[in-house]
Amino acid sequence: MTNKMKILIGYDGSECADAALVDLQRAGLPSEVEAYVLAVDEQWLPMPTSYWMMRTSYESSYPVSDEVKELAVTAGKKLQALFPAWKVLAESYGGSPASIILAGAEQWKPDLIVVGSHGRTGIVKLVLGSISQKILHHAPCSVRVARGREMPA
Repeated sequence: MTNKMKILIGYDGSECADAALVDLQRAGLPSEVEAYVLAVDEQWLPMPTSYWMMRTSYESSYPVSDEVKELAVTAGKKLQALFPAWKVLAESYGGSPASIILAGAEQWKPDLIVVGSHGRTGIVKLVLGSISQKILHHAPCSVRVARGREMPA
């Protein structure tokens, strides 16, 4: 009895995220894979736990926009079209993308995490941080980082 390989894919709808999906075709992956696509509605400020001395129900749930929910569905469909034999699940959450993806990895126990990299450098990277770099350094498994490529004219 063989176990299916489990791949967690962080997806934000960017060209780099799409490149990460397409790049999987060259990764030499098995035909039996469970893929879990996570789209994250980026929210950096913690949700309030109270408002004017009244407790709220926002302690652990962040709102997710319809746009990000649709990103998850779209990524799932793209992945399923590229790999028809794979079992694909797509979900969306709100919060810090790196934290959500790492938490998903701790819970789901994938063999591989796949993310795209925007390739930011210098002060932009310092100010914005690097989601892919944080995942790379803190993931409990192997990580594949893909970048979009410029195609020759």
